[in-house]
Amino acid sequence: MKLKELAALVSGKISGNAELEIKQVSPLLEAKSGDLVFVLDPSHLAAALASQASALVAYAGAAVKDKPAILVKNPRLAMAQLLPLFAPKSNLEPGIHASAVIAKSARIGKRARISAFVFIGENCEIGDDVVIHPSVTLYDGVKIGNRVILHSGARIGVDGFGFVPHAGKHVKIPQIGRVIIEDDVEVYANVCISRGTLGSTIIGAGTKIDNISHIAHNCVIGKNCAIVSLVGFAGSVTLKDNVSVAGQAGFSGHVTVGENSIVMAKAGVTKDIPANSIVSGFPAQAHKKEMALQAALRLIAKKKR
Repeated sequence: MKLKELAALVSGKISGNAELEIKQVSPLLEAKSGDLVFVLDPSHLAAALASQASALVAYAGAAVKDKPAILVKNPRLAMAQLLPLFAPKSNLEPGIHASAVIAKSARIGKRARISAFVFIGENCEIGDDVVIHPSVTLYDGVKIGNRVILHSGARIGVDGFGFVPHAGKHVKIPQIGRVIIEDDVEVYANVCISRGTLGSTIIGAGTKIDNISHIAHNCVIGKNCAIVSLVGFAGSVTLKDNVSVAGQAGFSGHVTVGENSIVMAKAGVTKDIPANSIVSGFPAQAHKKEMALQAALRLIAKKKR
């Protein structure tokens, strides 16, 4: 495709030869003639300009000198929009693999792709255009919305971890709720989402959950949340809409995180977090306070040495 055609797709401004033919996109360190590279951080601009790439996508206002470029407000968004044009054609055609085990009472929507060794239990509901990769398990009663992607090894609807001590033993509390996953959610490999004890565990529309994370019973995750890998939620945690959670964060039960908040890596959330917050540390607190605390501790340690 020509550079001007790519620029039109991302509402970008062209610098240099608009007629330049682009053969493929490439990582910066592997770029060669005919390639397009993405400058996602200003610190990478010099390397991109010195590379063998024929053109680049960079942030608006970048000093691109003599190399042809598409300048955009958000290079990462432009990458998401342009990469599908150069990606190999997907072989994820609709259909149900012969090895999948699907209960007769389950309802499957239109154009679903159900891969090998998937198990779908009784009374499950699967929406339209859903992709379920190999070895996914849906326990009974799980509801999946439209355009959901479930990656290999996801376990949806397992029993919540509910027990009551009695006579020196742990007596199991039956988990009779369900899991509801709304439209456009993507659940990555080996994520475990527990059914509600009563009521439902809910994953809001547009939310993305990275590998090896755990969502406990009766959690309610809002719309368009982003949860990175190795995150753990105890029961009945609520994330409001547009919350971002970095890797290895942990949440005590029954806490609420307000909308548009950011929970940083390895934070331990033990109490409610207001909307529009950035928190870190254990126990999690405002990130600026945590940074001041860590600086003070390092100063004390330095004085002692």
